[in-house]
Amino acid sequence: MQRNFDLVVTILGAFRDAEASALSGRDVTAAVQELDIDDATPEEVSHHLELLADAGLIKKLTESTTGQDAIWRITWKGYDALEQDEEDEEDEEDDDVDLDD
Repeated sequence: MQRNFDLVVTILGAFRDAEASALSGRDVTAAVQELDIDDATPEEVSHHLELLADAGLIKKLTESTTGQDAIWRITWKGYDALEQDEEDEEDEEDDDVDLDD
């Protein structure tokens, strides 16, 4: 399975925008599917949750469960990564405007 950076950013955004401090895999999948991100399947979302955990961007709070049943939360590092991505997008937009001048 390929890593999908758009899906990674969408998942991190789902954690940031959630009212709860932790989300189940099902909650994350529902948020992603609501945004129609490349028709992401529950398996793809679960895989990317594990990748994000490997990178230290989210943390699994329920060690005995896996996939859609697991409970996750975003970490400080995850918030930083999301903010960096948003800053990079703003810089790209500014560069596009400069090219039009």
